[in-house]
Amino acid sequence: MNNRLIVFELSGEYGHFRKFNTTTSPLTYPIPTRTALVGLLGAVLGIEREKAPGHFPVSIIPVQELFNSTVCGLTIQLLSPVKRVNIGFNLLDTGNSFFEIKKSGRTQIEFELLKNPAFRVFVQHQDTALFDKLADRLVNVAHHFTPYLGLSQFTATLKNAVVCPVKQGSGLGGKISIQSAVNLSKLTANPPIEFSQTAHYYVDTMPIELSRDRVVTRYGEVLVDADGKAVSVYTDHWFETPDFGNILFL
Repeated sequence: MNNRLIVFELSGEYGHFRKFNTTTSPLTYPIPTRTALVGLLGAVLGIEREKAPGHFPVSIIPVQELFNSTVCGLTIQLLSPVKRVNIGFNLLDTGNSFFEIKKSGRTQIEFELLKNPAFRVFVQHQDTALFDKLADRLVNVAHHFTPYLGLSQFTATLKNAVVCPVKQGSGLGGKISIQSAVNLSKLTANPPIEFSQTAHYYVDTMPIELSRDRVVTRYGEVLVDADGKAVSVYTDHWFETPDFGNILFL
């Protein structure tokens, strides 16, 4: 196992990570999903998307496979309290013909957005060559494609990237303070979390992994403190970092 970790900060003016179960008024998750983070890493590396559904450029390994959870540990930490705003977007009705679109104009849909979101991302990968290439691009701010926060108009800032050591925590189901988002399936006790009476939490069912055809193959219930504080949980699957505390991979 690679005992190194890439850590970087991710922020922007706005962000939107659409919940899969919303319809006409899109709602957003409080943090990027694991699948969104995989896409962001693919943009940094310059991995091209498919030309058509299921058809990829020659020699391109889809990011969904390149960063699947069997070879890549990936998680995120909230760095600032969650702030949401609603903003209307003027959208074209693309279900009609060109002439009908010109005639009908636009439809305004209200989107829920994250305002001034800020996160810390943790990446571990078993492929050392890929790990080193990704670390070099992040440390030197040499992104191949422009990264963004969910929607292409929300450009992301990636900064303060470092490579640090990481080791697996030792223990059997003890109480651990976790800085990152928590996938509840990684917890052991009942109840699995020691809740604070003054804290606010978000728990959402999020897509964790996609197939190359963008079909969700695994969901997970993910918990995060709304103010970005650590969460006390019972687990035996955590990882320790020297400067960023304990984390759990999604």
